[in-house]
Amino acid sequence: MNILIVKFGALGDVLRTTPVLSALRKRHPGCRITWITDPGSAEALSDHPLIDRLSVWGVDASELLTSQSFDVAVNLDKDDGALDAVMSARAASRVGFGRDAAGALCALDANSDYALRLGQDDELKFRTNKKTYQQICFEQLGLHFAGEEYVFEPSDKDRQEAREHLRGLGVSRDRLRIGLNTGSGSRFAGKRLPEGTLVDLGDRLQRQLNAQVLLLGGADEIERNRSIASKFRQAPVNTGAHPIRRFAAIVGECDAIVSGDTTAMHIALAVRTPVVAYFGSTCAVEIDLYGRGRKVVSDLPCAPCYKKTCPIDDKEKCMKEITADKLFSELKGLLDDAGRLPRS
Repeated sequence: MNILIVKFGALGDVLRTTPVLSALRKRHPGCRITWITDPGSAEALSDHPLIDRLSVWGVDASELLTSQSFDVAVNLDKDDGALDAVMSARAASRVGFGRDAAGALCALDANSDYALRLGQDDELKFRTNKKTYQQICFEQLGLHFAGEEYVFEPSDKDRQEAREHLRGLGVSRDRLRIGLNTGSGSRFAGKRLPEGTLVDLGDRLQRQLNAQVLLLGGADEIERNRSIASKFRQAPVNTGAHPIRRFAAIVGECDAIVSGDTTAMHIALAVRTPVVAYFGSTCAVEIDLYGRGRKVVSDLPCAPCYKKTCPIDDKEKCMKEITADKLFSELKGLLDDAGRLPRS
């Protein structure tokens, strides 16, 4: 069976879609899977053990779609490029999201009606829905989600380079290592804690748990992490910016991380690092932490909102009201549950 999957960014969404690969291969032994994604997500899917061919949207994908036939084309993305890709595919059947005769977004099959309505009905998405993202996209494929894990691993080389990098920064494997992911991307507001909250949390981790605090982020967080580090009483470890797989290996070296609903949270789930995840603008119920995390969710009546810019006077109040005390309490409980809390 020849299967096409279309799933562009954001990168976190791409990572949390990878569980479908295991289920598809179990349902269709010997199938050949092609995945079309955007340039920003290609690095994370390159050389993937369950993807036979990875194509980046553009000239390469256009040539692929005109030269190859598929038994089924699956689109799990509402991006215009993704809709164009699935509708232009030479496929015996199509499932997921597509375009109707008038060119408007539509569900290509009955299994995708619910997923489509989630993007159109705020009451359903924000209040009523109890399904995780994995449950929803598995249902679009006619599959049952049974806890299939993310399929994304840093290489042995990435892991070795991460260990050497952290060793060079003075990180000891004999002490508790807690990563604080400080970034959020720019797609939605309400996903990034104030610097003061991160500093307060880091100080408590250092003082009360004798933890090494690792500041995590990408190129967009370089200046922010410098600013945060300068406010600590005892300097944290600023890990810098890295390619995605080496970043994943650094996350894998942590005993736990604290993150918003971001790529770092999904990477932690992929490499099985316990995570305390906090939520303001996005729906916590859609996130499956696989029993390895705890959620801290804003109780403001305007959350979740999925706004790119916070519209209220007290900007991103949902993030300001998530306190260092609450995060510390949840993190300490998570570490205790995972058997990673130092015993006195």
